[in-house]
Amino acid sequence: MQMQQKGRPMRLLGILGLLSLAACGDLPGPSVPAQPGQNLQSARQAVYACSANAARGGQNAVVSSYVGGVLFGGVLVGPIIVASNEGNIRAHGEAGAVDRCLNTRGFERRDLTPAEVQALNRLSGTRRHQLLDHLISGQSLETFNASAGYA
Repeated sequence: MQMQQKGRPMRLLGILGLLSLAACGDLPGPSVPAQPGQNLQSARQAVYACSANAARGGQNAVVSSYVGGVLFGGVLVGPIIVASNEGNIRAHGEAGAVDRCLNTRGFERRDLTPAEVQALNRLSGTRRHQLLDHLISGQSLETFNASAGYA
């Protein structure tokens, strides 16, 4: 019996550490929903349709974190840890809900490279729209420059 009680505080600390780190990851950076054959208009429509899931996904993440916090961290410590990370937990839940919805529509999150972000910030109008169409369809900045004669 004594052996069982010795391991419990260490296990509890490990679980609390994991719980607090779960919300500490970075949020996804600049990205576009990508799917071969799609363009900016279809991606925009999909994101608009899926954005309705964001609030519920964020709320579900927060509620489940509080429940998990109480179960694994106790009535006092668990909720304190969750409360200190609530904004980050909510943001991760919102992003995850939108990503799941986009996945059901055949899109995948495509993180943009720093060079792609820089190119998008430099371009305007039609060229920017063309680059976004190109990236959404799964292509890269290098192939865009090559197709535009800038290679």
